Amino acid sequence: MIGQLVERAALVAQIEAKNKDGALKELLAVAQAAGSFDAKIHKALAKRLSEREAIGSTGLGNSVAVPHVKGEDVVGVTLVLARSKAGLEWQAIDGRPVHIVFLLVSPANEPETHLRCLRWISTLARSSDFRRFLLDAPDDGAMRDLLREMAPKE
Repeated sequence: MIGQLVERAALVAQIEAKNKDGALKELLAVAQAAGSFDAKIHKALAKRLSEREAIGSTGLGNSVAVPHVKGEDVVGVTLVLARSKAGLEWQAIDGRPVHIVFLLVSPANEPETHLRCLRWISTLARSSDFRRFLLDAPDDGAMRDLLREMAPKE
């Protein structure tokens, strides 16, 4: 299942946005373009993402944020992995800017899959080697190769 997530992941080598709200909008648009959900629910998912951030930042520390959202009409679990070379203010728990963002969009009726993906992502987020190699990856292909290398053998 994680292997399929990696193969379908949308990769953004450089986030265009300059702040957290802009990044959330940009990455949600990437997820929509990847076929995760229809345009009709885009606004509702954006609202849920904003509400989640208002409750508590998804900035985990170590330059990583993991915004995530579930929706009724989401087609399948989608991962968008993005980088920001300059860093984004995210109100992360360590107060540092975020350079790596994992956006996870999942169907509401697949909570176990959503949690399994979040557990795997948190493992990646804690790995200093993964973070360093991801930030140094020259392109999308190298980013995907790194994800493949870090995926559990199923």
